[in-house]
Amino acid sequence: MKGLRIAGNTVLYLVIYAAIVMLVNQLLYNGISNSVLKEWIKGNSGIVLIVSNIIVLAVYLPLLRWQKISLKDLGFVPPRRGSLLLSAGTGIWLGLFIAAFARLPWIKATFPAISDLVAFVAGGSLIIFMLGSLLLGSLLEEWLFRGMLFHTLNQSLSILWTVLLQAVLFGAVFMNVTVGAFAALGAMLYGAVRAGSHSLWGSLAAHVCSTATLYIVLQWAGDWQSGTLGLLALISGFGIAAHVLLLLRGSGGRAEKEQAVSVSITS
Repeated sequence: MKGLRIAGNTVLYLVIYAAIVMLVNQLLYNGISNSVLKEWIKGNSGIVLIVSNIIVLAVYLPLLRWQKISLKDLGFVPPRRGSLLLSAGTGIWLGLFIAAFARLPWIKATFPAISDLVAFVAGGSLIIFMLGSLLLGSLLEEWLFRGMLFHTLNQSLSILWTVLLQAVLFGAVFMNVTVGAFAALGAMLYGAVRAGSHSLWGSLAAHVCSTATLYIVLQWAGDWQSGTLGLLALISGFGIAAHVLLLLRGSGGRAEKEQAVSVSITS
């Protein structure tokens, strides 16, 4: 019975998100007749994120209240001491990696969908980017996947399987194997940060820093050679690994210490 409830909530959260995004996308791109406004929307595609994410959050809030799920349950608690800087650092390295990796000539030629996704996230005017991708986009993604879904899945699964499954579900939203696999890797890193920091604030900090770094680097990466891009991707990959390992190592040490204290108290 518990498994069915968890599966039902998982599907419900994803269906609400997907349905609203598709509806807003349809209305903004096909429901507006003014040619000037249509061209502006095409050049500022992040407006889809702004409108849809506001609606999604407006639906989620009363739904969570009805299900008696608090913000604390979602992970809005103080992060583990020292983990917030590591979380932000992970995000900065990830943003640099995505910017360099997506601009590699071989990636652009072989997997253009990945480059298109990165361009979408960092596209449009500065204000649209900040409201859409940087603030609302980061908040909604963390709220849903590392908040609602993380909380739901972790009721019956281990942390490891929770991190893996929420990443798979995020990748599945894109309905494209290449883009979905690339997006799932990022979601896996955010999930690891969420687990290591013990807080949704940690993964949110990583997400905001990643998106901001991606935008900034892309403004300067136009003339970078493939060798430079490859080197940056390699260095940032090591940076991501080091920060995540430090987060998880500290998390494990704290868990073992808490378990030892618990055992000593009960014995």
